[in-house]
Amino acid sequence: MGTSFTLESAMSKQLANQPIAFPKTLPEGYQYLDNEPTYNADKHLQLEHPKESLSLHDFGYSAVEINECPTDFGISGIARLLSDDGVSALMDVAQQLRHFAVGGERIQYMLRGGVYRSRFLRDLCLCPRVSEFLSDIYGIAVAPHSVPLHLGHCNYAPDDLDRAVDKWHSDTLGLDYVLMVSDPREQVGGEFQYFLGTKSEVEEIKRKGQSMPEDRIVSPDFPGPGYMVVMQGGMIVHRGAKLKEPFDRITMVNGYVPLDTISSDPSRFSDIKAVDPHDLLFPEWARHKAWLARGRLDRLIDELPFTEDRQLIIKELKGAIQEVEVAIKDLSDEAPGVSSNYGDL
Repeated sequence: MGTSFTLESAMSKQLANQPIAFPKTLPEGYQYLDNEPTYNADKHLQLEHPKESLSLHDFGYSAVEINECPTDFGISGIARLLSDDGVSALMDVAQQLRHFAVGGERIQYMLRGGVYRSRFLRDLCLCPRVSEFLSDIYGIAVAPHSVPLHLGHCNYAPDDLDRAVDKWHSDTLGLDYVLMVSDPREQVGGEFQYFLGTKSEVEEIKRKGQSMPEDRIVSPDFPGPGYMVVMQGGMIVHRGAKLKEPFDRITMVNGYVPLDTISSDPSRFSDIKAVDPHDLLFPEWARHKAWLARGRLDRLIDELPFTEDRQLIIKELKGAIQEVEVAIKDLSDEAPGVSSNYGDL
């Protein structure tokens, strides 16, 4: 007998993968800062929920598009993450790590892999209390991203005021927050902004050589450092605008993954291949995809019913290992990475 069962629809037990463990050893050439604060969640956190949020429906995404995502959550209003002590400690660390910043086509100065250089940054980004807070905001269980290069990413102000802090883009991962490390009240320009619309709309705007419609650009009003917006960054087109006066603007982005690994992985390998050191990225990417596959295999092991439908079983097995096959294809491709963004518009 056949059956209409599919693992994608078998949600009765809501199985969740366990968070991936942070690497036990540092990559060659990396070491932690000698003089930095010790992370203390009781001292450095001040968690305050946003008062409102927008869904992907509000941005104009279709039900089909939203169904491909782990949640219909779009972006939050202002939330608070850090206490005044937390802001001071993170600023100290961000300044010490500044000379490790690298540049790319999209951003002039950005810190990647900082969690391998700072225990404070690592512990803040991996903090289970923050993950629980983010899970409550997203409405799904999340964990710190299984690609550590997506943890504690910092953006620093460019030298040239004619250059945007960060061009219009959607993120190379699905879920993240953008945190104000410096005081946004002291800067002129350089706003964090997002477009109230879909990625396909922005692609059409770019194709036609038009400018972004000003009435659909939102600039959240951050009351100070330590505040953030939480978003499904892979679906929300956003940027760091041009500064109008020189200012030491610093933001931090931390990535997350859904613990339920059933949804498709939105991560873009080519983008990070263009900026990240391959001796870090390639093993991280392999572990990330293996972790996704493990979650899907665990679901299959636990929920696959008795059936003689060989095609269904084969389909589910292929689906479970699909991300590993994607990783093999990505790692076999010797072409250089390409950073995708929408430019300044």
